[in-house]
Amino acid sequence: MRIISGTHKSRILKSPDSNDIRPTSDRAKETLFNVLNNRIDFDGMTCLDLFCGTGNLGLECISRGAEMCYFVDRHTDIVKKNVEQLCLHDKSKIVKSDVLSFLSSHSEIKFDLILCDPPYDFGEYDRLIKKLSDMKTETVLEHSGTFESDPAFEKYVYSKKKVGSVNFTMFDFENKIAE
Repeated sequence: MRIISGTHKSRILKSPDSNDIRPTSDRAKETLFNVLNNRIDFDGMTCLDLFCGTGNLGLECISRGAEMCYFVDRHTDIVKKNVEQLCLHDKSKIVKSDVLSFLSSHSEIKFDLILCDPPYDFGEYDRLIKKLSDMKTETVLEHSGTFESDPAFEKYVYSKKKVGSVNFTMFDFENKIAE
């Protein structure tokens, strides 16, 4: 697992020793960021990496120019090591928390991009997507092939990509595309 592009290109990230964390593969991450690069400019952004695990996605954003990334997960040991290894303390805020609790208590922060990679067996997708929609920003949800979003949110979807067993659904909750 490595940084694909930007100031930290080719830097290797620490990976988990167990199967509890499922980092996004380099191939899937490259596909995702190709789509995002055609839509957004990372320079100066504030990003949110939910269920961050290793911090793989948020660190990619910082490498591409994001000013700050919040990393949220119940287990933050590996993301802390990766932030330290890349010397990105000044651009990172690591929060050890349940994601739904974090979203409820930090709705006042304006994020430019939210990256969300819950466990594939996560049981509260509908509640999660509702909270994400309330954040009114670009959002990427990584999920298994069996995931189906509530049809009420389909008008916010601007792209869906499948790379191997990884699926991305990209939402524009600012409602730029639904108007």
